[in-house]
Amino acid sequence: MPTIKDIAAKAGVSHGTVSNVLNKRGNVSAEKIQLVERIAKEMGYKMNVQAQQLRAGTARRVCVIVPKISLKCYNDLYNGLEQYLREYDISIELISTNNLECDEEKAVKKALSLNPMAVVVVSSLLKNRGLYTSDTRFFFAERKVKGMPDASVYVSFGFEQAGRDIAVKCIEDGHQNVALLCENSIYSNNKSFINGVVDVLEDDNCSCKIFPSDDSMWFNKAFDILGSKEDFDAVIAMSQEDADYLRVAHQYNPDKKMPVIYALTSKSIGMDPAVCRYELNYKLMGRNIAEQIVNVGGEEAEPVQKQQIIMENDGFYDNPLPAAGKKDSICFLTIQNLTSKAIGMLLPSFTRETGIKVNMIEVSYDEHYKMAQACVQNSPYDLVRIDMAWMTELGDKIYQPFDSSSSSVKWLRQQILPSLSENYSMVHGVKYAFPLDACVQMLFYRKDLFEDELIKREFFEKYKRRLEIPKTFEEYNEVARFFTRKENPDSRTRYGAVTAYGRTFLAACDFLPRFRELKKDIFDARGNVNILIPEMKQAIRNYLDTCKYAGSDIYQWWGEPTRQFSEGNTAMHIVFSNYASEMIHNPESKVLGRIACDTVPGGQPLSGGGSVGISRFSKKYDACMSFLKWLYRKDIAETITYLGGYVCNRQISRNMDILERYPWLENMEKSFEPGWRLYKHDRNPDFNEFLFEDILGKAIRSIASGIEEMDDALEKAQEECDRAFNETSGNSNRASI
Repeated sequence: MPTIKDIAAKAGVSHGTVSNVLNKRGNVSAEKIQLVERIAKEMGYKMNVQAQQLRAGTARRVCVIVPKISLKCYNDLYNGLEQYLREYDISIELISTNNLECDEEKAVKKALSLNPMAVVVVSSLLKNRGLYTSDTRFFFAERKVKGMPDASVYVSFGFEQAGRDIAVKCIEDGHQNVALLCENSIYSNNKSFINGVVDVLEDDNCSCKIFPSDDSMWFNKAFDILGSKEDFDAVIAMSQEDADYLRVAHQYNPDKKMPVIYALTSKSIGMDPAVCRYELNYKLMGRNIAEQIVNVGGEEAEPVQKQQIIMENDGFYDNPLPAAGKKDSICFLTIQNLTSKAIGMLLPSFTRETGIKVNMIEVSYDEHYKMAQACVQNSPYDLVRIDMAWMTELGDKIYQPFDSSSSSVKWLRQQILPSLSENYSMVHGVKYAFPLDACVQMLFYRKDLFEDELIKREFFEKYKRRLEIPKTFEEYNEVARFFTRKENPDSRTRYGAVTAYGRTFLAACDFLPRFRELKKDIFDARGNVNILIPEMKQAIRNYLDTCKYAGSDIYQWWGEPTRQFSEGNTAMHIVFSNYASEMIHNPESKVLGRIACDTVPGGQPLSGGGSVGISRFSKKYDACMSFLKWLYRKDIAETITYLGGYVCNRQISRNMDILERYPWLENMEKSFEPGWRLYKHDRNPDFNEFLFEDILGKAIRSIASGIEEMDDALEKAQEECDRAFNETSGNSNRASI
């Protein structure tokens, strides 16, 4: 096999230069990076990563030791760790102990021989007898071990509370004779769970028989329970696997009445009508441990010391709504998008639960606004979704107000993200709606391009600064130019950016964050709308610059440029987050696993999406509230989001399956805080946000298309603003550019 010395000789460079290139470090020119990488590839050189890490000291590796790899909870723990550590190029070594102390001793010794950053262990030991020391960072997950070393971290769930919650649910459901299929009670988590169950059931004089077992005997114990002379009316199982074994065992004795199953499970997507699930989020546990591993040693890291972290239980997977006393139907008007498509797929389950049929009418954006306006006078719809930009114009005219003291309204408010603006729900201080498919503009970019050492070096040589995620639109245009092939023949993408101005509201939304970055209002001191200001012209020049580094296609909707980005034609793309799932769903996508996101340059993203409320003409308030409570329920909101839509339930960010599929959802919540949409001024009651965006968008579209010069287009737009908004407040003192 060739060595670094061989590569250096053939390339005519120093040994150190080759080492720096192969190890992705050092101040090496783009030309030499290309040369060394090409020759290394031609000679068949392969980096010995393990030797490289050992020479550097602690390896970028984490060892994970679990009793059984096949159990879903430990599989989820591993996946939560791996998904996060992967982003930091930290590998994972997974070892199983079969719940045997002797195998755990071997596993720990093997792990330590690999010189890892940390070891995560679900231990089978009750007491540390010198196996675990302070020389390595240990994370003890789920089970507590006596004598854990200094600097170790114990991370678990509230197992006793879980036991108590499930027992209370059993009693509420009318069960009196309960079997507890549990794991070995010698482990701290199992002991706490059993104590929680037994305390509650005994206090209520319920019968509780315990069937303890290790995982190798669960199937046998399932037969014991179903074959028992006692007719258990409920079984509490300590894992999803326990519940599955019970159902399999029942197939061999189908005449025996199957008890109701309550199971302590790891979090998962989808309903299981045969099991009442109480969920613990093992993937989130893995994620939290991984964050601590990565942060140890950072500049802001706290002194390393022994810690105990008890994570919040996710609790019961939401139960179905009570069936309506009589069959009913409601009509729901909404925009046609991925959220409405996902809701439509799930509506049969709502009808099955409640007896209420939902007739959902999905329309295009243009038609939607006209139909929403018509709902002011008379509405055949019980529920109406409107764009949040129309809320101040139409909200109090379309909807009946919600009683904020009602228990249902309080419950709905508790389900929704707290960072969302009241512009989604309030008009003049009164609550009329709930945010539905709320979204915000985000910057999406190709992280594989931004992290490539050769590309970073080429950028540095051209602009004398590091290639970083742009924080201003001036930086954005510079990066977009670098990634545009007609400007840089070596670019790996055809275009650096995307612009969308085929429709007026697209053009306005695409442009406005640039204007807002300049911290200038559209209202003058008297409340007049005035767009003839230097900052408006400066922002338009910036937008025209961006257009140079985008394709010549004039897009009519956000889905089209998003598809272009997903097919690898563009390096960066600013779009509302509710269209981002198309990057994943597009079968032609070439950027899966390569997408990252950030706040838009300038930090002034537009909020978007819509809100839903009950029509003031509807006579079916109770049926509408049943639908809203179903829609915002955790399991339904999660499933809608998993299918590519979005319902802004606050629990979404705890679902690691969803975040792995759509990673921008985590950052999206942070972007909601600076997000904005509505301009307003106390001295201009005639102002209408939707109309203003239409006027400004026409000007931007005309300028960007080359139809009109900037000054002419802005003058026409100002005249429209004067007629629409400024007649009542006067416009004689208008500033000029």
